[in-house]
Amino acid sequence: MKSISFVLALLITSSLSAQSEFLDSNAEAIEASLQQHFTDSNSGMVIGLVDEHGTRFFGFGKPDNGTDQLVDHNTIFEMGSVTKVFTSLLLLDAVQRGEMGLDDPVEKYLPEGVTVPTFRGTKITLLNLAVQDSGLPWHLPQHAELLTQQPGPVELRAFKQAGAAFTVEMLYEFLSAYELEQEPGVRFQYSNIGMALLGHAIARATAVDYETLVIDRICRPLGMNDTRFTLSDEQKVRLAHGHMVDGTKADFWKFQAMQPAGGLLTTADDLLKFLSANLGLTETPLTPLMKQTHVFRHDGSQPFGRTAMPWYNNGVYNPPGSNVLGHSGGGAGTVAHVALDTANRRGVVVLTNQMKFHPSSVGWTLIQRMPFTHSNTSFAVREVVGVGIGLKKDNPTDDLTIIQVYPQSPAGELGLSVGTVITQIDDTTVEARDLPECLRLLSGDTNVRVKLHLRDKEGAESVVELIRRPFLTNG
Repeated sequence: MKSISFVLALLITSSLSAQSEFLDSNAEAIEASLQQHFTDSNSGMVIGLVDEHGTRFFGFGKPDNGTDQLVDHNTIFEMGSVTKVFTSLLLLDAVQRGEMGLDDPVEKYLPEGVTVPTFRGTKITLLNLAVQDSGLPWHLPQHAELLTQQPGPVELRAFKQAGAAFTVEMLYEFLSAYELEQEPGVRFQYSNIGMALLGHAIARATAVDYETLVIDRICRPLGMNDTRFTLSDEQKVRLAHGHMVDGTKADFWKFQAMQPAGGLLTTADDLLKFLSANLGLTETPLTPLMKQTHVFRHDGSQPFGRTAMPWYNNGVYNPPGSNVLGHSGGGAGTVAHVALDTANRRGVVVLTNQMKFHPSSVGWTLIQRMPFTHSNTSFAVREVVGVGIGLKKDNPTDDLTIIQVYPQSPAGELGLSVGTVITQIDDTTVEARDLPECLRLLSGDTNVRVKLHLRDKEGAESVVELIRRPFLTNG
């Protein structure tokens, strides 16, 4: 434990240039949480913070790669779909160089004979692919087949294996056969296949392979020496081995056509350099292009919230005076999250080689500057409109029972209790109505009264009135 504590202290203090509330305020809680989750574990997590005062790292646990290393800011992880942020930035760089045009149809950069789907004459442009409103689907056809064939949850290994096996030829075949269900540019639709297509088009337009483009145009100028697909022998020694939810080791898969959608490897140190450039804390010609990727283009896309190019805010609470956005990614038993507050020039990186303690809620909590509690790091704080209760339908009684009361909500302030049964919402009895229908009865516009008929655990009945309003789910 002494050696681990020493590494933590070294990481925490080594790169601070001045005192910073953002870098310092949650330090003890972060250390305690990492030790709680990763002591006696075969996995670990590293957290990196950056603002105008400097950087700070917290690392704990093991890379489980056959060495006696501890997880730190130089441990290499798969970043998964965070790769998409790099792909969109490469497009803007190619446009600035005059190699491509944002509004060019993607078919312009594909071989003759490859058909790209259209919708009533509207073609898919490079911009559509970068902001993910092309109308192309989220999943590969092989993934969609897995989802429809299996009655229960799809085994993640099968999902990753299908993605790794997807070739450029298969991409062309998919495009030629697919029919769009919506007009490009109208609605956000997260699309792994769309981002893979964008990266492929950029590589063809520049006559340079995707990995070389990432290294030469983004990583080398920013000093990101560990971000790439192909590792040196020295880098392989620092690569963390991922673990599935059950703790077993995950297999590594090297993507082919899907590389631009989720194949990059990186370190927390490299990603903080990337975020520093995004925030303008590091002087670089890439910063103006990066700021273009932060512009929100679509609202209300569940579960992504407001979406940019291809950053998003996940629908999380945006504190007054802040502008938070981020991106998550998953590899073979690894998970990554990066987040920015562009208004206050702060950034967060979270990387881990396990799938239980999820980085996204950790990252959102830190960038929101919310208390680093178990509740917040399990479920990111959101601002929602409602009365503030969680419900379930009991079997076989069919009771509509309160299972959660949010403290800062109308229900919390009134003192409603878990275990109370709701028998009627306004003038509608809830008997024989399913849970989604009951939730619809409770939902609606802010500042509207909702009358609830209640029965407590002792059987006493009462009627209360609540007013829907915005509240924080945690805090």
